[in-house]
Amino acid sequence: MKTRILKLKRLSAPGLPAQLTQVEGPVFRLVDPPGVFDRDMDRMERGALRLPPGEVDVPLYWDHSHQDGKAAQRFPVGRAEILWGDDEPFMVPHFDLVDEMSRTAAAKVEAGTVTACSIGYLTLRAVPNGHGHEGKGEDVQEAELLEVSLTGIGSKRSAVRVKTMTTKRRKWKSADDVQSGLEQTSDDVSEMKAAVTAIKSEMAELKALVAKMMEGGEPEPEPGSEGGEGEEPVVKWFRQLKTGTGK
Repeated sequence: MKTRILKLKRLSAPGLPAQLTQVEGPVFRLVDPPGVFDRDMDRMERGALRLPPGEVDVPLYWDHSHQDGKAAQRFPVGRAEILWGDDEPFMVPHFDLVDEMSRTAAAKVEAGTVTACSIGYLTLRAVPNGHGHEGKGEDVQEAELLEVSLTGIGSKRSAVRVKTMTTKRRKWKSADDVQSGLEQTSDDVSEMKAAVTAIKSEMAELKALVAKMMEGGEPEPEPGSEGGEGEEPVVKWFRQLKTGTGK
């Protein structure tokens, strides 16, 4: 009877099946295309990887930290939700955000810094393929997924995320739309500057009036200004300021 061996694999992610395009969040592919050798010269047959019975997700780690006794943080950073498209497994990371490691991992995925994934699985059934070190490579026919890890460097160039953080399509603007928007913004800024200048001018006049009143003086009415003969000079000045006739 063949010994069951826990293996950790960084896998490729060439594309996203159409049925997963509406999934919210980043999506990572979990297995190489059938027939493709990984770094250890192993291959995984289509449909070989499966979840533990009754499970829909597995622990999500940073770079298999649970295997590293020296790791500063050996707890999962969240859960990896497993989805299926074209009979192949994909995962959406769900971060618990309860500690710094989880928050950092989530931020790096969102920023696009971390784009590779790796899986830890238990080989249940496999046959030697004669490749790899001392010909010990094998074709995995059945394996149980135990965990998914995010990692900085995958073993293949295509080991990248297959979908970004959101499924919403960005509405791109034409060059004319952008130019029009910039011109409108410029006009709005100019109008705002003019309004601020007018307010500053009126405030300066008001400050001058208050200063003169504090000194015991009164503003002199301008010749020919509106108002009754008995109108107080201060009242007349405020009326003129409001109507714009005493500037």
